[in-house]
Amino acid sequence: MSVKPLRVRQAEATRSLLIAVARENFTEHGYAATSIDDIIQQAGVARGALYHHFSGKEALFRAVYETVEGEVVARVMQAAASQTSPWEAVRAGLSAFLDACLEPSFRRIVVLDSVSVLQSKVLEVGIDPHELPMLRSVLTPLLATTAFGGIAIEGLTYVALGGLYGASLYIARAADPRAARVEVDLVLDTLIAGLVGGARTNP
Repeated sequence: MSVKPLRVRQAEATRSLLIAVARENFTEHGYAATSIDDIIQQAGVARGALYHHFSGKEALFRAVYETVEGEVVARVMQAAASQTSPWEAVRAGLSAFLDACLEPSFRRIVVLDSVSVLQSKVLEVGIDPHELPMLRSVLTPLLATTAFGGIAIEGLTYVALGGLYGASLYIARAADPRAARVEVDLVLDTLIAGLVGGARTNP
């Protein structure tokens, strides 16, 4: 296996360091209160090194956003794949996503700040399309069930996206996020039970 040149490895290390330092700052202080100077100083790199990798603070924020989002999406897919029943897979996947709303980085960067910072690049509902492939994958097996037979996956995905985003905001903005998370669980369980029950009673 070929080894990357030292310069390439150093550049990758610098980029990873900047993302890690920015992630800490964006999480603790928020996007507006974090400055490029703070990040450069804490990372111990030259200003030119930052601008070599990122055009500015928004570009750096987007890289952090994609890192945090990618971690959560991977956990969602893993949770869904661990289940054999389509309904249990949906429940496990959505639970993994909503659990992430209790994590400081995901709560601040993805749920709260991304709408205002990246608003020109997100969907009208206020969330980046990264969730769409995740939801399509998790929800597609439901189309083979009685409850969702004949329903288009795109319609189901976008409706689910709106609900997921609303639930995320509710948890993230709550005075007691853990209590809000329990409330969302109750709603989710009630909806799933109703859909499953309806499918069993309707031929």
